[in-house]
Amino acid sequence: MVFLGGGLGAVCRYFVTTQVGARFGTVFPFGTLTVNTLGSFLMGLIMGALLFLTERTGLTAGPLKLLLTVGFLGGFTTFSSFSMETMTLLRGSSYFYAAANVALNFLCGFCAVWAGLMLARTLVR
Repeated sequence: MVFLGGGLGAVCRYFVTTQVGARFGTVFPFGTLTVNTLGSFLMGLIMGALLFLTERTGLTAGPLKLLLTVGFLGGFTTFSSFSMETMTLLRGSSYFYAAANVALNFLCGFCAVWAGLMLARTLVR
């Protein structure tokens, strides 16, 4: 499950980052920011839905959880890319963009997880 989800997630990551980069340029790593934010939202949504369904039904979704979170989202989100892009910005003396990249990835990711959990709560309950 992890292998299948990871491969699909990696392909989706490549597609999203290249499309966002083509649309908004590559001076700032908007593609990685988009993937990290979307991945965080999906993590909140999926984990929230699984949690709330488990509370309601008592059933667990082990293989589905592995496929979607560890597999797909593990292949989709790009923390290592985020780290390298931030280092590249720092090495190029783009301190403002480096700080913005760290702050936006954290803030957008945290808010997206929260939004996903809230949506899951609304949809499942």
